[in-house]
Amino acid sequence: MTTSTSSPHKLIHLITGIDNAPLDFGSNFDPYYRLFLSPDPRPHGFILPATVSLMPWPDTFIIDHSARTVTLASPPSSSSLTEHANAAFQEAVDKAINDDLFPILHKEHSEYFRIVGARSFVQVERFAAPLFGIATRGAHLTGYIRDDDGEIKIWVARRSRHLFSYPGLLDSTVAGGIKASHTPLACIKAESTEEACLPPDLVSTHVEPAGAITLANINAKSKLFHSDIIYVFDLEMPRDVVPRPGDDEVEEFVLMGCGEVVERMLKGEFKPNVCPVMIDFLVRRGFITKENEADFEEIQKRLRREIPVPMEADV
Repeated sequence: MTTSTSSPHKLIHLITGIDNAPLDFGSNFDPYYRLFLSPDPRPHGFILPATVSLMPWPDTFIIDHSARTVTLASPPSSSSLTEHANAAFQEAVDKAINDDLFPILHKEHSEYFRIVGARSFVQVERFAAPLFGIATRGAHLTGYIRDDDGEIKIWVARRSRHLFSYPGLLDSTVAGGIKASHTPLACIKAESTEEACLPPDLVSTHVEPAGAITLANINAKSKLFHSDIIYVFDLEMPRDVVPRPGDDEVEEFVLMGCGEVVERMLKGEFKPNVCPVMIDFLVRRGFITKENEADFEEIQKRLRREIPVPMEADV
């Protein structure tokens, strides 16, 4: 998308600001340790050496410093992978919380995220997920209308100013982390009602799945690595349906034209991980094209990059 020369960013920078891990991270992961769930030969996470040293690993985890691997031993014949893995991760997290070993845990328990590509259902507490460097799942809904001229306008949420993370910044119409036992669609249905007071029947009958954005991030401060799988959904809404805050996480909803969304993203007014979602929507709706955006091919490539952990089971 063509922008003024005074703008400090380009659209591609809004993506690479989040998707900042090298494209070859899967083979160029030094100094991280790979996390394995034996007998699965695929890595499911990438862990900082400092985390490996500090984590109170149960005996079921095998640490190999020369190979830089953390491996959960195969489950005994009397136990399933689900029972074995969930108990092992929970024991480590419980001790880490009780001993207040990692600030990211806030010394409290949290809801569960699943390890996406595991061969069976394996879950880890949400706050602990970045410590293990696993892929996390989120779901975002872009609600929009068409005006009298057929132009798209997007319902953009403004985050409440009292929130700990990104207070007051602009956000997707609806978004949320996907709980371990939930599907992306179930997450969107629940969050649409809770966050935006959208009619459940409207969402159920008119929501359009639009695939998944994949990103890989190294946190600038903590250096923790994680992959992001963001499932995106579109919802064309009747003009007489206006989203309204349903909880204290959203301050207001604002209707914006596509050009204004781009302008505000480039000014840094959007929550960073929402920018790839908005850019993806604008590409799919034909607002951002190869004719008006010099980085169009790179944008498309980065929005669907290969992440270094599996997205589905191999058995």
